[in-house]
Amino acid sequence: MAEGTGRGEMLSIWFFVGGLTLVYGLVLLPYGAWEWFAHREAPTVLNQLHPTFWWGLLLTLFGGFYTVRFRPRTGDINKT
Repeated sequence: MAEGTGRGEMLSIWFFVGGLTLVYGLVLLPYGAWEWFAHREAPTVLNQLHPTFWWGLLLTLFGGFYTVRFRPRTGDINKT
């Protein structure tokens, strides 16, 4: 397996998944809010539900949880 920082510690894949999900959420959330409050939604069938805003919020929450939960810690060295 690949080593994380060169000090023998292993980085969890869920930390990277959480970080990427958090970034996607932080991109979608303000864009969805802008669409909602500026009334600039695309003319789709269910645009009154504001899916961009809600998906951005959901991705931000999940990404934040996974990033914090699986972050590398100084005293946490995983040995296999």
